[in-house]
Amino acid sequence: FFVSEAMLPKLKFGDPVAITCDGCDTGILARISFISRASEFTPPVIYSMDERAKLVFLIEARPERPERLRVGQPVSVALGQSQ
Repeated sequence: FFVSEAMLPKLKFGDPVAITCDGCDTGILARISFISRASEFTPPVIYSMDERAKLVFLIEARPERPERLRVGQPVSVALGQSQ
């Protein structure tokens, strides 16, 4: 997933994130496993009702139970979630 420059200082390796998707069970938890050091232009596949900053940072999170998701499946990520 991608975050704005303003959100970047609030995240660290191992932080939990909640994953939701259509038809998925609730309670899917992932942990941040990568934070990019370089910014990127907002990818064209990111859509939001709010205007996004032009530069964003790539964040990767690994699900604690990856068998609950499929490769390429669209998901939503909520930050600041706890177990």
